[in-house]
Amino acid sequence: RPGRPGRPWRRARARAMPYIGLFVKAELDNVERLEFPEETDWKLDIKQTQSEETKEGITVSSKDQVEADNGAATVNFAVKWDGAKHKSIMNVFKPSRKTEIKELKGKTLGQYAGGAEAPIVVFECRGLEPTRWHPDCPITVHCEGGKTFTDVDLSEAVEGGDGWCEFDDIKNQPVGITDLKFEFRVMR
Repeated sequence: RPGRPGRPWRRARARAMPYIGLFVKAELDNVERLEFPEETDWKLDIKQTQSEETKEGITVSSKDQVEADNGAATVNFAVKWDGAKHKSIMNVFKPSRKTEIKELKGKTLGQYAGGAEAPIVVFECRGLEPTRWHPDCPITVHCEGGKTFTDVDLSEAVEGGDGWCEFDDIKNQPVGITDLKFEFRVMR
């Protein structure tokens, strides 16, 4: 506070937006890794954090730029909920040295190589939270034999679905992705 001897006045910092990671896990058969392009259009269902109001099938992409409330900043997605004073916003997180997330140490966003669940994208959110991912974005599948499939839609690979399957003519073997599970988690 101004006027207090020995204590310099500091302006209060705005609260940082929470980071919410999309974690995936799947059964990969003869598949080396899944790759999600940096400019993926993420199709999500979202929920307002202060109520039960939802929106289904919204699209968020790092290439989109829309105006936030004050017009001074741009974000990847903004929505004005009924009765809200301000827009709720979402950005696709881009790692840097200034904005480090401990849980991302040693991990590569945009890729899943099987095994334990792993984060594939992180969102910065204020006033909303993602609740469901629709995996129909174009994904690149790299097979163990060297074959690559592009623009793959994994919506049938979601747990309970038939899965995605193709044939790797380089290695002469079937390849597939089944039992795709996802979870959103707050990251620090």
